Amino acid sequence: MLKSFLSEIKDNRRKEGRRYELPHILLFSISAILSGADSYRKIY
Repeated sequence: MLKSFLSEIKDNRRKEGRRYELPHILLFSISAILSGADSYRKIY
C-alpha cells in the first residue's frame, strides 16, 4: 500500500540519475528516519 502511494510521486530526476526507482529510495529513507537516522550520512 505504501509503495503504491509512493509510486504516484513524480520523479523529476534526469534519466542519467535514475539508478534506483524513486519509490524504493523514498521507502528506504522513511524506514531509516523511523529507525532514528537524522542526517543524510546516517541514511546512506
